[in-house]
Amino acid sequence: MRVLVEQTAEEARQWCQRVAPGVSVRVLMGGDVDTEWDVHPEAPAILVGTQDMLLSRALNRGYAMSRFRWPAHFGLLNNDAYWVCDEVQLMGDGLATTAQLAAFRTKVGTFGRCPTLWMSATLDREMLRTIDFEDVPDVLPLGDDDRQEASLRVRLEASKAVHAAPPECRTAAGLAAFLAGEHKAGTQTLVVVNRVPRAQAVFDEFRKVAAKIPCQLLHSRYRPHEKKEWHTILNEQVPDAGRVLISTQVVEAGVDISSALLVTDLAPWPSLVQRFGRCNRAGEHTDGARIYWIDRPLTGAMKDGALTDEMARPYHVSELEEAESRLGGLRSASPATLPDFRVPYRPDHVLRRSDLIDLFDTTPDLSGYDLDVSRFIRDENSRDVQVAWRAELPGGANREAAPSRDELCSVPIGDLAALLKTGKRSSQVEGVTWDALDGEWVPLRPDTTLRPGMVIVMASSSGCYDPERGWDPKGKTPVPAVPSPIPEEATGDDPGTFRYYAQSLEAHAREVRQQMRSILDSLGDLDLGDYVERLLEAALRHDWGKAHPVFQATVNPGGEGPLLAKTKGTGRHARKHFRHELASALAILQTGGDDLTAYLAGAHHGKVRLSIRALPGEAKPEQKGVRFARGIHDGDVLKAGRLGGIEVSEIRMDLEPMVLGRASGEQRSWVERMAGLRDRLGPFRLAFLESLIVASDIRASGDPQEVME
Repeated sequence: MRVLVEQTAEEARQWCQRVAPGVSVRVLMGGDVDTEWDVHPEAPAILVGTQDMLLSRALNRGYAMSRFRWPAHFGLLNNDAYWVCDEVQLMGDGLATTAQLAAFRTKVGTFGRCPTLWMSATLDREMLRTIDFEDVPDVLPLGDDDRQEASLRVRLEASKAVHAAPPECRTAAGLAAFLAGEHKAGTQTLVVVNRVPRAQAVFDEFRKVAAKIPCQLLHSRYRPHEKKEWHTILNEQVPDAGRVLISTQVVEAGVDISSALLVTDLAPWPSLVQRFGRCNRAGEHTDGARIYWIDRPLTGAMKDGALTDEMARPYHVSELEEAESRLGGLRSASPATLPDFRVPYRPDHVLRRSDLIDLFDTTPDLSGYDLDVSRFIRDENSRDVQVAWRAELPGGANREAAPSRDELCSVPIGDLAALLKTGKRSSQVEGVTWDALDGEWVPLRPDTTLRPGMVIVMASSSGCYDPERGWDPKGKTPVPAVPSPIPEEATGDDPGTFRYYAQSLEAHAREVRQQMRSILDSLGDLDLGDYVERLLEAALRHDWGKAHPVFQATVNPGGEGPLLAKTKGTGRHARKHFRHELASALAILQTGGDDLTAYLAGAHHGKVRLSIRALPGEAKPEQKGVRFARGIHDGDVLKAGRLGGIEVSEIRMDLEPMVLGRASGEQRSWVERMAGLRDRLGPFRLAFLESLIVASDIRASGDPQEVME
């Protein structure tokens, strides 16, 4: 959860300042795309992120980031990295994914070690056993010496009396009235309910009956712009009147808050244990603290009888019934006396090796969509899109209007889909999303396919959000915008080409190779062996395709002087979807280069992948029967010139490798070559090598040494 990410990152920064000043701390949350950590793969760093952000990147489908940087993050997170998964009992299907990834890293190979540590107060080692992860590691519990430590002993023995809440607490109004009567001045009261609408309803009702008691609503459906205040609220001194926090599960995952009174909806036992830990957390309430649990949580009218699916959401009825049976005889939630109880873990979806192989290729399908990894990250009912609000919707090819992290709110796909398809309400909801294939903003329609991680900009007039209450699909009040745009990117864009300076192709090639050399010198402990020379060769030749006439016509219309790699200003190529790096890869193959060097050169912008299909609007050559791919035509000529310290001759493009199946003359196709390369090196190691050339290119482009007037 975001709150825990921010708390953990702050603690890590303080730790690094004291004992590890060379280690940076980076945060990866919804919409927060760090632009530095991945271009310094040799630098030690602590990455603190949410389950969504980190697991999606580990599966090569990074949420809320440019699709063209997916492979670099995939490579870096699956090599020479130490994974720590906290509160694993809350991860749902994501837990099985972490175990499977651990198994695959061992089986297909990585550069450096990539171990995983799983942490939980209710950990059962059998939860980690999956189809491929059979050798379950040992559990490291608290030892006798640990339990004798004074501050820990106080926590373990903290008094927490448990009671069943009155039936009236089932409804929002009844719970609000109970809180107003039980809350004590000068203390903090924490309410944890299972669903955002119920939290909002309790918040609204409490303000009606206890307006003078400070009250804060906490749940996952807020923009970071509003969540920034949480850190202050959760760490400031409780006021004289006390404070009431009305929350959802966001407080379960290690958030360091404590209360004298805890009221909680019935939840699965592992979740209840976490919630109990937010009551008298450090034993500070020496006269004891109280916990009340609500058996039938509702947002509507009072009901009696058995639990229903509606009451149980987002959990299953069987989970709540099991927890209720244990709560019936429970009188104390002190950690020292809390009974040990294991809940069987049965994930609905388990990542298989064939899934991992399919995910390596990030080429969209024919409809422009990607393989859906959400089922491997969270449970079915926890899939979100990211929504921002603007007074004016971006349109056309204005990629500069993409929303930033502070604007983005996590929204359930089901909520937004229902809005788009519900008659009169759908006509009031306006929004757009970025089409990376066509490079333009496209409007939301009732038939728009929503995908987890999709970024959507809605019109402020559409409502559906309140800065105080968060996401509310029924809200109709215009939403105040948080303007802070960052550029989006299309398949045909070359943002690295158009800079504040001009630079020759010769100088850029040399400087990228120098950056690669610097990175490799710092990664000597990874034993990259034979790959070193091919990485250096790929760095030198990665932009060879910029000698293509289409590219040179864009960056140097006059045609005078040396071949250019960078130019001032902006521009678009005459051929839509033209990719210079594909020309680089083909030239390497035509001159006897090996598959790895060709792949690294072709893949360095994340746009030339294992499979290469025609894209929307890609024009055919005027001459009939001429093969083409990504703006490169059979017979095109790369001009002679210099790359770093070497001379390259004129070369005529041969697109034979683009043909499906084995090409004529027994020449292997691009797909056959690259799929074989992936299988020989393994997807993790190949992606790591790719991440190094990406970093070298970005660093050289961002800090040029030799530029032209």
